[in-house]
Amino acid sequence: MSEPTEPIVSPPVVRDADADRRFRECARRHGWDPDDPWVGGYVDWEWRHSRHAFDDLFTSVRGKKVLEFGCHLGGTAVILAALGAEVTAIDVDPPYVELTRLNAERHGVADRVRTLHVPDTTSMPFADGEFELVSCNSVLEYIPPEALGAVQREIDRVLQRWGFIVILGTSNRLWPVEQHSGRALMNYVPRPLRQFFPGRSIYSVFPWELRRGFGDYADISQQDRGRLIVDLKAKMGMSGPKRMVFSAANRVLGPLGMHVGYVAPTITMVLQKRGEGGTGDG
Repeated sequence: MSEPTEPIVSPPVVRDADADRRFRECARRHGWDPDDPWVGGYVDWEWRHSRHAFDDLFTSVRGKKVLEFGCHLGGTAVILAALGAEVTAIDVDPPYVELTRLNAERHGVADRVRTLHVPDTTSMPFADGEFELVSCNSVLEYIPPEALGAVQREIDRVLQRWGFIVILGTSNRLWPVEQHSGRALMNYVPRPLRQFFPGRSIYSVFPWELRRGFGDYADISQQDRGRLIVDLKAKMGMSGPKRMVFSAANRVLGPLGMHVGYVAPTITMVLQKRGEGGTGDG
């Protein structure tokens, strides 16, 4: 068994040429271009963006057991491992699981990333409270609406008390344009009619479905009047004028018990599972 890697403080780079070759071959076999920045370069994008949600913004992931729920191509899983987490990366789609494993290998963090194909995420093969943090990055909007509640309860089951759920990049049904596909007005089509529209099913969700669906959680991102979300967006590279708009939105939404992460085109939310003696947001 190889020695555990040390947490990486600079952007992860491809370290294993053979694993890189196998990653590229696998991507092509499944119909993806490995030179596409959203395929071969996805780790770089996540380093510049989602890393900031886990890198001491609210808690460090170093040494923590983290579930990457819906690992896609492994971009976030690699970043979490690079930051020192012990990652379990799962997906309902076997090609994504294979590519995540190869992505971890080529970036030299395979000893920190366990990959699993989990076809039914309403019944995951994990013990109660097995994880300290769950990452849901651009995934919850792909779950059929009739299954979302059961999936949220299962995520809650495998998360320990005081653990965190980090929700990023989730398409917001309040917006007229679905962010992943760019399709206008699809968010407003009644769900029973979606079957009559071609294209991949992206259901989008309302922010309150995520806020309440996991159970009894504190909305950490609501604290300090939503400043956490503004700071996160600033670290991700948001311009000064947009930050001013976000801050102004927080001042309006705060008295309503919300923050700007509820109303942006993609939902951003950090939830903490309550425990005995804990405090929450009410």
